[in-house]
Amino acid sequence: MGNSGEYQGTQDTEKNPDGDVCVVGTGFSGLAVARALRHRNVPFACFDRGADVGGVWRFTDDGTSGRSPAYRSLHLNTSGAVTSFSGFPMSDSYPPYPRHDQVAAYLREFADHHGLTRHIAYRTEVVAIRDCRDGTWEVTTRDRTGAQHRRRYGHVVVASGYQWEPKFPEPMITGSDSFRGEIIHSADYVEPARYAGKHVLVLGFGNSACDIAVELSRVAERTTLSFRRGAHVVPKQLMGMPIDEIAASRWWSWLPFPAQRKLIEVLLRIVRGPITSYGIPEPDHRVLEAPVTISDELLSRIRHGAIAVRPMIDHFDSSEVHFVDGSSEAVDAVIYCTGYRVSFPFVPQDAVFSSGGRVALYHRVIPPYHPGLYFAGLIRPVGAITHLVEQQADWIAELVAGEAVLPPTGDMVSEIDAHLDRTAKRYGIAPIDSINVDVPTYLRAIRRERKVGRHRRRPHPTSGTRPKKPVAA
Repeated sequence: MGNSGEYQGTQDTEKNPDGDVCVVGTGFSGLAVARALRHRNVPFACFDRGADVGGVWRFTDDGTSGRSPAYRSLHLNTSGAVTSFSGFPMSDSYPPYPRHDQVAAYLREFADHHGLTRHIAYRTEVVAIRDCRDGTWEVTTRDRTGAQHRRRYGHVVVASGYQWEPKFPEPMITGSDSFRGEIIHSADYVEPARYAGKHVLVLGFGNSACDIAVELSRVAERTTLSFRRGAHVVPKQLMGMPIDEIAASRWWSWLPFPAQRKLIEVLLRIVRGPITSYGIPEPDHRVLEAPVTISDELLSRIRHGAIAVRPMIDHFDSSEVHFVDGSSEAVDAVIYCTGYRVSFPFVPQDAVFSSGGRVALYHRVIPPYHPGLYFAGLIRPVGAITHLVEQQADWIAELVAGEAVLPPTGDMVSEIDAHLDRTAKRYGIAPIDSINVDVPTYLRAIRRERKVGRHRRRPHPTSGTRPKKPVAA
């Protein structure tokens, strides 16, 4: 990604033949926004740095998919039934949890069906989005030839996702530089074949860490899973239903949060027993107080001895990894599955983050002090994201088309502060924690805001002006 202050070699600002709205990205979020705009006959242009639609699901071996969380065996961790767009189900020939290539093909079919592809410029990276302070935004793109172009838009929707900048432990683990084995991030992991017969250590305990450890355990001589803290491992199905279908059901949304959590805890005890029986330490939080780890195979592979569980790494030496409990192992390779930074280097940072680095957006979409800029998909629910981003997309399109009006800036800031307070108490204060949302609660909030926004008869007296105070931390 570029820097919002770099414009060398860029042409003069061009007119926009494709309308006054710019959409960045063509994954689930970008396509949801594009459909909502097209449904309202709002002209727009869409840019994607990939060779086709699909975002992280467009995995290729030729480098055109870029550095991303995708790898050859990647599947949906949410069911295809719930992950599908409304009114456009995935093919019946797909398995319940489709592969990355099936998801990418589905997104292409969706784009073709709704006439979105003619609005998309591929292999075109957005390197800077600058607030011109006159009601317009200057978007700088770089095409496949390396040439840069600047265009002005009244509205810009960032729907490019946030899993692009790999995050490593800070500070780096002592001795990393002296270790003679391979150290990579999961962003650079492709397939397990190259690790056949080797001892591989996977650092992390999220979905990617567990998926990669499971598939490595089938070819590696030894697979070790190391992590800092325990987590709740949840199977993809409970009570015979995919967990995301449970989370999206009406009866689930009627349950108060304490009842939801208690039900999940009871079901997990029945299905898998205590997590400590697998050598995994008891989590320091209750279910749903942090993102869960979804895996059908991890616990079984641990029970069969195919995956060894170890605590956090303390330090490296030339050939061994030493753990905080004093034990050590000789390993050939280490794969950091330590997540991604929430990073948007091409937009003004005060438009996204509070002074503490947390995402500070009205209903996780609107920066209160930067009219005309929107974010879609910058949320982390338990379950599928699709129906949530569809609501975001329709709301954005209503605002762009003038069908709805935002509340006063002060009201937006108050909502942001309340959200950050809630997430800090429930999840923590790390930047990633600020994008966690509860599916039924968030859906109700967006639907309520859309309804109220459509009935606001006129802009607030301060609407359209640009407040000068930054968003409170």
